[in-house]
Amino acid sequence: MMNKLKKFLQKLNEKEKKSRENFNTVDNNKLDKTTVNKRSLIVLIFFIGLFLLLVIYLVIFQLTKAESLAQHDHNKRNWVNENIITRGTIYDRNKNTLVHTQRDDMGNNYRVYEYSDILAPVTGYNSVTYGKTGIEKSYNRELLDLEDKPMSKFKSMVVKSDVGNDLNLTIDANLQQISYNYLQGYTGSIVIMNAKTGEVLSLVSNPSFNPNTLDDDWQNLIQNENAPLLNRATQGLYRPGSSMKVVTSVGLIENNIDLNYNDTGSEIIQQYEIKNFGDAVYGQLDLRSALVNSSNTYFAKKTDELGKEKLKETTDKFLFNKEYKFDLDHSNSKIPYDQLNEVDTAMTGFGYGKTQVTPLHMAMIASAIANDGKMMQPRLVLDVEDKDGKVLKKSEPQEISEVTDSQTAQQIREYMLDVVREGSGTAANVSDIQIAGKTGTAETDNGSTDAWFIGFAVDQDPQLAIAVVIENDGRTGGEVAAPIAGNLLRDAYYTISYN
Repeated sequence: MMNKLKKFLQKLNEKEKKSRENFNTVDNNKLDKTTVNKRSLIVLIFFIGLFLLLVIYLVIFQLTKAESLAQHDHNKRNWVNENIITRGTIYDRNKNTLVHTQRDDMGNNYRVYEYSDILAPVTGYNSVTYGKTGIEKSYNRELLDLEDKPMSKFKSMVVKSDVGNDLNLTIDANLQQISYNYLQGYTGSIVIMNAKTGEVLSLVSNPSFNPNTLDDDWQNLIQNENAPLLNRATQGLYRPGSSMKVVTSVGLIENNIDLNYNDTGSEIIQQYEIKNFGDAVYGQLDLRSALVNSSNTYFAKKTDELGKEKLKETTDKFLFNKEYKFDLDHSNSKIPYDQLNEVDTAMTGFGYGKTQVTPLHMAMIASAIANDGKMMQPRLVLDVEDKDGKVLKKSEPQEISEVTDSQTAQQIREYMLDVVREGSGTAANVSDIQIAGKTGTAETDNGSTDAWFIGFAVDQDPQLAIAVVIENDGRTGGEVAAPIAGNLLRDAYYTISYN
C-alpha cells in the first residue's frame, strides 16, 4: 500500500515539475516575443521618422529651393533647352536689335551682342561655362519660352525645335551709345530715367566688357582691378556726398525745422568739428542758399536738430534700407541707423558717414522730386512677345512710394534750379534747357573723390532724370559730373525720340 502511495506521489511531483517547466517555457516565449515586438516597433518608428523627415525636406525644397536652382545660371539642364529652343531676340524701345541667336557649324546656338560692351551692363552675358547675368539671367525663362504652363516641361522634352519669346526694352540704343561715349576715360556710371513712368532709357557702367568674347577674356576680366564685370549702375555702392542734401531737405521742411542758420565755417557735434568744403564760410543761410552753396555745416546742424528717428522716417520713404523690384540684380542703398551716434547722424544729413547708395537709386530720388514727390518703379522691360508678335506680358507705370507731397517737391525743385543757375552746379546749365540738380563730392578711402550730379530737365516732355557718378576722379561734382549730365540731357532732347 505504501509503495503504491509513493509511486502516486512521485507521479504527481513529476507532473507538477513538467507543468512548471512548461509554464516557464511559455512565459519565456512571451517575454521573448514582447522584447522582439518592442524592438521592431522602435525600428519601425525610426524608419517612419526618417521617411517623414525626407518628405518634409522634399516639400520645403520644392517650395523654397527648386525654382531658384532650376533657374540658376550654372544649371546645365538649361543648356539642353538652349540647343533645341532658339533663344528670343532682345530689342530696344525702337525695335533696334540688341541681342539675337545664331547657330555654329556644330549645331550649337550662341548669342550675338550687337552693341557689345556698350550694352553689356544691361544685357549681361549668356555663357555655357560662366552662366548668365543681366537681362539674359533675369528673363531666362521668357527668352526660352519656359513659363510655368501645364505643358511647358513636356514640350521641352519632346519638341526638337522651337523659338523663345522676344523682349522689348525701355532702353534707347542711341542714347545708350551717347551716354557710353561721355564716360570714356572715366570710371563710373550714368542712369537716365523717365521720371513719370520709371522707364530706364540709358544705364551705363564703365569700364565694361564684351559679352561676345567673354569666355576668351574671362581670366583677364576677373583679374582686372577696375572690375569691368561689376554693374556700377545697379550694384556699385558709393557715398552720395552733397547730393544727399536733397533728401535731407525734405525731412527739414516736413518736420518744421527752423531753416535759418549762421554759417561760421565750423560746427561742433559730439566734440567733432565739421567744416565746409574748402573751409568756406557763408554767413546767414536759409535752406535755399544752403543748397546753392552746399553748406555742410548747415546740414550737419539741422540734421542734428531733426534727429535720427525723423531722418529715418524721411529716408524710409525714399526707400533707403528697403527692397524694390528691378529687372536686374541690384544692391539696396543703406544707412545703418543702428550704428549711428550723434555725429554719424549729422554727417548722414550731408551724404558722408556710413551712407551708401547706387546710381540707379539716386536717379530714382531725382525722378521722385521731378514727379511731384511720387517715386516710380524703375523698369527695363516694356513687354514680352511670342514668335507671332503677341504680347504675353506688359509692364505698366507703378508708383512705389510717395516720398513727399507735391508742394514740398515743388519747393525742392525750385531750389535745385537755383543750384544749377547760381551754385556749384552751374556747369550743368545748357542753353534752351532748364536743369534742376544737385552736385556731390564724396571723399573716398584712398584719399580721392567720387563726383556726383543728380537732377532733371524741367518743363520738358518726357521729363528726364539723371544720375552721374565719376569714381576716384579727384575733382568736384560741379567740375566733372555736372557738365556730363548737362550735355547728355541736351543731346537726349535734340537727337533722340521717345514717342
